[in-house]
Amino acid sequence: MTLDELAAQLKEAMSANAGADLQKNIRATLTAGLSKLDVVTRQEFEIQREMLDILRKQIDELTAQVETLEKAKR
Repeated sequence: MTLDELAAQLKEAMSANAGADLQKNIRATLTAGLSKLDVVTRQEFEIQREMLDILRKQIDELTAQVETLEKAKR
């Protein structure tokens, strides 16, 4: 499902309903649509970002060690 398809479903839900049902139907449509998209939660994103930061630091440290060893070898 694309965002355009999701938007079309939301538009349809808004035109077919009024009042309290509208909020319920929009929530259901969004939930169903987002579950079909390849998205992650904010928490999952933050965890991945933290892991990437750790790996970046490790790569920098290993790069510095390799450079030091190469200089000592010459």
